[in-house]
Amino acid sequence: MRWYRRFFRRQVAEKQINAELRFHLEQQIADYVAARMTADEARRRALLEFGGLDQMKEQCRDVGAAHFLETVLQDVRYGLRMLAKSPGFTAVAVLTLALGIGANTAIFSVVDAVLLHALPYQNPAQLVAISSIDPKGEKEAVSAGDFADWSKQAQAFQGLAAYKHWEFHALTGAGEPDEVWASPVSPNLFHLLGVNAIRGRTFALNETQAVVLSHQYWRSHFSLDPKIIGKVLALDGKPYTVVGVAASDFEFPRPDTQMWTPLTFSAAEQNDREEHSLSVIARLKAGVTLKQAQSEMDTLAHRVGMQYPKTDAGWSVPIEPFRSRELGGILRTAILALAGAVVFVLMIVCANVASMLLARGSARCGEMAIRAALGAGRWRLIRQLVVESLMLAGAASVAGLALAFWGLDTIVSLVPKYNLIETQAVHRIAINLPVLGFTVALSLLTGIVVGLLPALRVSRLNLSESLKESGRTSGTTTRRYRFERVLVVSEVALALVLLVGAGLMIQTFERLQAAPTGFNPDHVLTVRVPLAKYRYSPGPQSVNFYRGVQERIEAIPGVRSVGMANNLPFTGFRTVGTISLPGKSPGGPGGTLTFTMRSVSPGYFQAMGIPLQEGRDFTLADSESGARCVRIVNRAMAHQYWPGEDAVGKQLYGACPKDAPGLIVGVVADSKQNSVDSTVEPELYEPYAQHPSFATFLVTFVIRTASNPLDLATAVRRAVWEIDPDQPVIQIRTMQNVISESIWQQHFAASALGIFGALALLLAGVGIYGVLSYSVSRRTHEIGVRAALGATRRDILRLVVEEGMLLALIGLSAGILAALGLTRLIASLLYGVRPRDPLTFAALSLLLTGVAWLAVYIPARRAARIDPMDALRVD
Repeated sequence: MRWYRRFFRRQVAEKQINAELRFHLEQQIADYVAARMTADEARRRALLEFGGLDQMKEQCRDVGAAHFLETVLQDVRYGLRMLAKSPGFTAVAVLTLALGIGANTAIFSVVDAVLLHALPYQNPAQLVAISSIDPKGEKEAVSAGDFADWSKQAQAFQGLAAYKHWEFHALTGAGEPDEVWASPVSPNLFHLLGVNAIRGRTFALNETQAVVLSHQYWRSHFSLDPKIIGKVLALDGKPYTVVGVAASDFEFPRPDTQMWTPLTFSAAEQNDREEHSLSVIARLKAGVTLKQAQSEMDTLAHRVGMQYPKTDAGWSVPIEPFRSRELGGILRTAILALAGAVVFVLMIVCANVASMLLARGSARCGEMAIRAALGAGRWRLIRQLVVESLMLAGAASVAGLALAFWGLDTIVSLVPKYNLIETQAVHRIAINLPVLGFTVALSLLTGIVVGLLPALRVSRLNLSESLKESGRTSGTTTRRYRFERVLVVSEVALALVLLVGAGLMIQTFERLQAAPTGFNPDHVLTVRVPLAKYRYSPGPQSVNFYRGVQERIEAIPGVRSVGMANNLPFTGFRTVGTISLPGKSPGGPGGTLTFTMRSVSPGYFQAMGIPLQEGRDFTLADSESGARCVRIVNRAMAHQYWPGEDAVGKQLYGACPKDAPGLIVGVVADSKQNSVDSTVEPELYEPYAQHPSFATFLVTFVIRTASNPLDLATAVRRAVWEIDPDQPVIQIRTMQNVISESIWQQHFAASALGIFGALALLLAGVGIYGVLSYSVSRRTHEIGVRAALGATRRDILRLVVEEGMLLALIGLSAGILAALGLTRLIASLLYGVRPRDPLTFAALSLLLTGVAWLAVYIPARRAARIDPMDALRVD
């Protein structure tokens, strides 16, 4: 009620204060009259004791939080008027702060989605993961038999659920055939996690032919069709009814899961304890600790081991808190590097705006002195200046959010639209409530930081000297601008550190792009055709299907050569084999050779541009029934297994079925298989027809074309669907795109750091220009005196340029020292960066020097053009 009367019924509050003070005054006068004073003397005595009614009224008004709020509102109104009087300063300060706040908001939204994203489950602290450890101490998945026993006997859990990370299914009957990545889960999984469907429902117990769609797949494949519930989809030719759609933030167990199917076990499967293929999640009962649950599972594992000694003896069952596999595991290092970069940008922004406020505060010393002379305390002066800086930060936060929205689109565009390992869940990156809260907090912190130091300095003034100088427009002292110069030096140093980090990362990315791969990716189209297993059994049926597809693709005009492989280089999939080394090989006898295995068709090496150095390529005869086991090796494997010998015609044991010897019919050039920055490894190629069940879901056609490869995408689809219209044809990309996607993290980091480095360069130049421009305006009288005493324009130009370049060179020196110390940290965060690169340091230092010289030269030219008569007249 006091606040209400103070702000909305001011006259009533004033009458109450007057009445109360009058009452106390009259009471005091009455006491003095009772002490035998005259009425006039009693009134005079009472007034002297009160100290004056007006002063007492002011003291009454100053009591309480309402007065504080009222004076703050006065500061806000006054600050608005002062900022409106300097629109140029206000616009530059707001834009500068907006760049820093917007960049930090954009990166924080990525950090929030990548590293801070909370699990969307009910009471996630109660969730635990249960696995198995074999007698050798190696962690394994769980068998269906063990899961069945745990579900029946464990008492520490509210429930247990099993799941598999993925299964590949051919989806038909809903537009173009597609391959979906589904995760089989126990029907009770959604209930166990406390998750409901946003449309429809989740699985019922004992339900088998049902499917729950992910929100992302519902949006991308079914265009958010609300009538999807109840529709029947064909997965591998079997009908599945869509019973629900999951929430957009439900990404169990991986961000790229597209749908969930019920995981049930037959009686025979519940007795299977040899195949370990399940992951298990459980929810602890209320009041049960992790230690108590572990003790119970240890007892249960011992009991099961005694009951089934052949399969379970010596196995243990560890329990640990459940942690969903998140995007942060892949992007963590790049995100941390970018977070550090935007902190540097914010530091430069704070230094820039603080120097501007210091310069503006120096010009307002007369105003502050007059306010102090009229009774304003130092705290009131500080508060006024801090309120103004907070208003600048508030306006900058709005502009920064707009920049963050634009920046997020740029950041998301740097992530590939498709990645074979994970889709990266980029749809989670958005401006949400936590990001808005971060922006508000950052704006408040930034406003206080940039405003407090200038306010402390401006408020610490000598009243008499400031009043004497309040009318002067010239003259300056080294002491007054020392702090501004320190800020300029700091800006230049921070900018150079950020530029060095960005330059090294960009240089690394360019080096990766130019790195030799061992094959020719130009004019190569890749098309993945995962075999529909329910229609084609491994063996002659699948071999004939792919042979027919290859023949039809070869007949397409513009196709030069075609081949296929069971997995493509640089996609993250790799099959490893080992064989024993002969006595003449390095490391033999007793040593082993680890190599990469790949099944390919005739024409693969020609289509990929991998030179055949010795022997021959695979032929159709190698695919005939009863054909001899033949193999092709790369140069690295031939050198390690048969050093100094001709590998063609040699026999290789341990690389063919039934321990039959493999005949080496060719040697191809070395090519990289894992990434462009990896080393060449031994590799063994086999004819696909001799191992048709080898990773059929990854089979990819490689097509070398005479023109733009993507122009043939439609014809390739048609060639596949001429044989089987229900066969999925997916991941149509050029080989250049495959390589680019393999180094997208470096591309992402290099692009973002390059943007922040350019921003830091711009801000450093603006900071130097702002300080020198203000210094010139305050030294107009001094420059006029110098010109009147005979100084030429060149002398004045050199004076200002030397002053500015001295600050820039000091900042460059400090930045080089800091960058040398931080490059090792940069190298640890960004894989592939060289810790020291003198050429990069020199080039970026020259670039920053050029920007600094330009920022210095503009105000220096203005100083050189000052008319001494006008300058002296101003004084």
